[in-house]
Amino acid sequence: MWVRAGQGDKESTDVTIAEEEQEVKTIGEMTAEVREVNIALGWRTGGNTFGDYIALLHSEVAEALEAYRDHRLIDATTRYYGEERHPETGRQTKPEGVGSEFADVLIRLLDTCDVFGLHPFDPDAKLRDVGIGVTGMPDGPHLLESFGDWMAWLHRCIDRFWGTRDGPGMLRALVTVASRFGFNLDAEYARKVAFNRTREYQHGGRTLSDAEASA
Repeated sequence: MWVRAGQGDKESTDVTIAEEEQEVKTIGEMTAEVREVNIALGWRTGGNTFGDYIALLHSEVAEALEAYRDHRLIDATTRYYGEERHPETGRQTKPEGVGSEFADVLIRLLDTCDVFGLHPFDPDAKLRDVGIGVTGMPDGPHLLESFGDWMAWLHRCIDRFWGTRDGPGMLRALVTVASRFGFNLDAEYARKVAFNRTREYQHGGRTLSDAEASA
């Protein structure tokens, strides 16, 4: 049996359930891994407010929209070099596409919850245990049709998260959207974190707080 990391195109990445089961982490394990990687890369130097983290969550969702405009739902990781590793450097090619951007939203959400002592869900649970649904979230999912509609709804969910600090509700919203478009969030997360481990300290230098910039 197969699950597809990006629905609707033959270029999407296929992962067997049997293979993936060996790599699926609990939410607590994901959180610990995100913490480890972000500390190592210099993104935990302090100074960012909760509102800063909310703004960064919005930016990740905006990048998912841009990925859709560029690639639709295909996995574009190998579009540039035709292989998973750069032919000259041997480094893992940066994951590209909507699925990768959804993984960034997940990573940012877990990081936000960890920094501010919030609980995104039972730490011993896995993403599949979160379930899908919109109970308690902003009205409108029954009216949503396009990818842009769903991204606008996800932005509304982030605004709700800012006010309520409801980590489980925000995580369920993300899992719901990823499922709606056929993405395997576990597989996308694993691939993106593996790539992040190869990146340089504060890669790109795109800091938000002065504390980060001076670290």
